[in-house]
Amino acid sequence: MNQKYLYGTIDYTSLVKARNFLAEILANAKNNYEKTGTIKAFEFCYELAWRVMKKILRFRGADASGAARDIFREAAKLGLLSDAETWFSYLEKRNITVHTYRQEILDDLFFNTTKEFLKDLDYFLAQLAQEAPKYAPSRK
Repeated sequence: MNQKYLYGTIDYTSLVKARNFLAEILANAKNNYEKTGTIKAFEFCYELAWRVMKKILRFRGADASGAARDIFREAAKLGLLSDAETWFSYLEKRNITVHTYRQEILDDLFFNTTKEFLKDLDYFLAQLAQEAPKYAPSRK
């Protein structure tokens, strides 16, 4: 049976699965095709992460009406992220990868950014797991 990850009524199971895939492909990528797949997995995880953050902020009654940078600032204020600025850099890297294909950028993303992103994503997921019991739906 697959585990379901809930924060109140918000199901973030897809984010956990995407994170696990990113970690697996990052550990095993050997050629340029697989490295490019790692970059796509990073983009996908990034998109899921900020959308989950937005849902969590709404759920907690915080302002979630802004763009990604606003969401990161608010999430950091609530302790869900260790540092909003780091997530700003992920936004910039994600925007570059979507619009540009240059080998040196992809190499930097593969060898540096994706590994750091994974650590920061793990922090975010750990915060969710730690707080989730407070918001668990009551069982009758």
